[in-house]
Amino acid sequence: MSDVQISSGNKYFLKWIAAIRRGAGPLPLPIMLMMVFSPYAGAAPLSLQGAEAIALRQNPGLGALTQKIAELRHKAVAVAQLPDPHLALGAVNVPLNSFSMNQQQMSMLSVGLSQTFPSFGKLGLEGQQAGIEAREATDTLRGQSAELVLLLRRAWLQALYTEDAVATVQHQEQLEAESVQAALALYRSAQGSQAEVLRAQLARDSLANDITRLQAEQASDLAQIAQILNLPEPPSIEKQWPNLPPPPTLAEMEARLSGQPLLRAAQAQTRAAQMGVQVAKTGYWPDVTVSVGYGQDFHPGSPNWLSAGVNLSLPIFPGDRQDQDVAAARAKALQAQYRYDDQHLALTQQARATFARYAALKTELERTDQRLLPNARNAFSATLAAYSAGRAGLNAVLRTQKEVLDYALTRLQYRRDLALSAAELDFLTTQGEMQP
Repeated sequence: MSDVQISSGNKYFLKWIAAIRRGAGPLPLPIMLMMVFSPYAGAAPLSLQGAEAIALRQNPGLGALTQKIAELRHKAVAVAQLPDPHLALGAVNVPLNSFSMNQQQMSMLSVGLSQTFPSFGKLGLEGQQAGIEAREATDTLRGQSAELVLLLRRAWLQALYTEDAVATVQHQEQLEAESVQAALALYRSAQGSQAEVLRAQLARDSLANDITRLQAEQASDLAQIAQILNLPEPPSIEKQWPNLPPPPTLAEMEARLSGQPLLRAAQAQTRAAQMGVQVAKTGYWPDVTVSVGYGQDFHPGSPNWLSAGVNLSLPIFPGDRQDQDVAAARAKALQAQYRYDDQHLALTQQARATFARYAALKTELERTDQRLLPNARNAFSATLAAYSAGRAGLNAVLRTQKEVLDYALTRLQYRRDLALSAAELDFLTTQGEMQP
């Protein structure tokens, strides 16, 4: 809701308060509601493009992924740093009978500093691995953003379908009413029976159940849109069908699949796992700890002391530790590679099947628009005219009426499914960044 609408609503509300203060008394409730809420009634319905922007900005799942990327980027910096040095403070060779620091030689206070250096190359490899994981999370965010847009488009197109389907059935009620009038005319002229009138009325009245069912489906679709957009109530959406981008050729689609964000994320996961093998191999080299200490001797005439040393870890039993770590890392890398290959095959198959379905739906929609639906309408008009003239039966009229409704709803289904296929193909060929 815009600030202009809010201020306009406040203006009407203040007018109502002013009327009460002048002694005019409270206004009737319908007038009060009209004054307060009339500025909001003209709010523009939500477009698909606007809904996509809201979804990418407000979806909590994408927000969590954004923070995950920030976490991994910070981790990539931290993991490549040396561990913190250790400071040691102590008292050395203190006599227990007096605890005097100057009674015996070699009693001293010491301070020391030590620094551990992990095995050669380990920190750099771990930093690179964390950086790859951050890029994987970035691609995952882009892929899930595209998936969210696809989910929104599916719900949006389904809502538009049910809206138009309700209008189609309502138009069919008008055709059924014409049949009822024709049956009544024949009945009144003693050329038809009361049973035919009742059958025509039954066919007309049964459409009310179809309208109720479609309206319930539309409410469910709008509720799903509100859930995707993280809105408290279902929005009012534009009634126009969106113009989705036409898909490229199948060869171009298959060439673009390697840049699909979810596939790039799987590829980055494979690279991170392969880097994990290199990290595991650094376990064959020892960690080195360098230490230096200074001791002050308080015994008269005794010098102060300096100590230094090097401490090495000894990986002398690699079969039970280092070899196992490397084997586990290699298995993880192969697992990631197999997952990437499987996902690439699945996306390729999905692209081919969706493209074939898109081409078939486009042909079927054109055929229905140009031939099937017009012929069905012409057949109904001719049959109704023949029935009114006593040259056809009511069964033929009801049958042609049903064919008109079936073809009209089938046309809407083709249009919906064609747009859904275009949305899915657009998702499969996603290349650019889609961040909230």
